[in-house]
Amino acid sequence: MKKVIHIHAIFLFVVFLSTGLFAQSGKPQVENSKITIPINTKLIISVENNNGTLNNFKLLEKEKVNKPIYMMSSFEDIEKEEVVSNEIELSFSYADWLDSKMIVLTTVQHLEQTIHFKAKIKLKDSNRYFETSIVDVYPNVISMEQWQDDIESIILYDFVIVED
Repeated sequence: MKKVIHIHAIFLFVVFLSTGLFAQSGKPQVENSKITIPINTKLIISVENNNGTLNNFKLLEKEKVNKPIYMMSSFEDIEKEEVVSNEIELSFSYADWLDSKMIVLTTVQHLEQTIHFKAKIKLKDSNRYFETSIVDVYPNVISMEQWQDDIESIILYDFVIVED
């Protein structure tokens, strides 16, 4: 009887632990200078510029992206006004480009200077993150990174101002 109870206790512990781990992968996390974004999530964060390094991130808004973006029309949907603020808009979601399906990270930043950051992606059915390349992001311009891989989440980190 004790052996059966012990096995059930272990089973419940494993179920509880794995449920907690899977739940964590679905929530965006904004830390001092690192952001983890699950697929189908849009975030607006504020940042501080400390001698060319961006940190002290604060989450201002988050929302679920419910349907793939249509890349041909996404450029038309962006407001084309010059805004200066300490905010960065990030959207990590599925996208349609003609007949292709892909995953995109769109970034619009409203600082006065170009920024750069590093990124790691976590593929579905993988337990680790892989580095990926990211282009510089100019002020008030939409930047789109795209992948054909089936990605579960992305980590963005090491945000810096690009020197002229």
